[in-house]
Amino acid sequence: AGAEAGEGPEASSAQAVVLGPMGHLTGAGHLAHAFQALATLEEGRAHRDVLVVQYGDSHTAADLGVSVFRRALQARFGDGGRGFVPLGRPWKGFGADGVRGSMDKAWSPAKVKFHKGAFVGEGGCYGLLGIGIETSEAGASASTDLLVRAPRLELAYAENPRGGSFDVFVDGSRVGRIATRAPAPGPAHFAYEVADAAHHVEVRAVGDGEVRVFGVAADRPEAGVVVDALGINGAQIFTPLRWGEACVAAELEHVAPDLVVLAYGTNEALEPGLTDAQIERGYVDMLGRVARAVPSASCLLLGPTDLARRTRGRSDWKTWPRVQEVVALERRVAEAAGCAFYDQMEAMGGEGAMAQWASEPQSRASGDRVHLRRSGYAQLGAGFAADVMHAYDAWRAARGLFPGAARPPAAPTTTSSSRAGSP
Repeated sequence: AGAEAGEGPEASSAQAVVLGPMGHLTGAGHLAHAFQALATLEEGRAHRDVLVVQYGDSHTAADLGVSVFRRALQARFGDGGRGFVPLGRPWKGFGADGVRGSMDKAWSPAKVKFHKGAFVGEGGCYGLLGIGIETSEAGASASTDLLVRAPRLELAYAENPRGGSFDVFVDGSRVGRIATRAPAPGPAHFAYEVADAAHHVEVRAVGDGEVRVFGVAADRPEAGVVVDALGINGAQIFTPLRWGEACVAAELEHVAPDLVVLAYGTNEALEPGLTDAQIERGYVDMLGRVARAVPSASCLLLGPTDLARRTRGRSDWKTWPRVQEVVALERRVAEAAGCAFYDQMEAMGGEGAMAQWASEPQSRASGDRVHLRRSGYAQLGAGFAADVMHAYDAWRAARGLFPGAARPPAAPTTTSSSRAGSP
């Protein structure tokens, strides 16, 4: 997180900047804290990373559009590292940019579950992402291959009164044993320095109690941008509200993001009977949790993509009307809450875009007319990054700062990590 962002007289003047729409981005003036953090980084004055966390549904979980957004910002402002990724395979079909996970059958997902008409496990600790893996079996192994270079890793796990121990291995060598038994449940972190290379990270349960592991964060020594993709298949804005607020707050305080993105709406639009008032209440409650945990962070609502369904009795595909209503609702909520809003449906081309993208010879959308293919996500991710950076340049210009091309070269900066964990 940008340590200097939001401090001093420069930050105060930044709050007064009003920006018009930038492409499909509105309310960009509300990104002042994130822009100040990027400016501090770009001018060589930062000592910590600029961190973006994006919560969302399967579109975010796929990490296809987010990875393009991540690389675009890192190309301009510096690579702070891959950031947080789950350990093992927290759900079937899990995949993310530059990551491969595996685990044996002794591990199971640790998450809120819907069983017999009720949610089980509400209010529990599930880490930054909201899902982890757990086991009590001795020798149970789970691992993640990080295909990007990282000289510093930080493991996130849970402590609890019934907690057991597990060993951590990096590239086949044991780097430590972690005991998770504690008087009260909560998140914890274990950080360690490693060679500046790609790594195989493995955990093995000792068998002396319950072990719950959330994931691992990969950091670079230089200050730069980190973007965490925190998506779960099928999620709605209500999903993170079912996690324990104290645990979520502790995780957010630990990573100290400069920008929190909420990218929901598709599954809300598909659920019959879900009212505008219920969705709005979910956003108000979630934004309240974010504000209480990290009050200085900027916020942005990322609207859902277009969504098409067959017309009854016909073979053609049309935009599902409810998705347009959800987009309009999110725009209103963002404006009222002091958050920026990015319209992905508009960025696709508006009504009918999903049906068109799916029917192309080289289709940019999948056959379900809900999800996109890699090329479609890449297009949206690149457009999102471009509009955010255009807004950042406009913010700099409004404050009389050097434009990007004319800016004097920045001195190299270094950082131990954006995450404050210790061995």
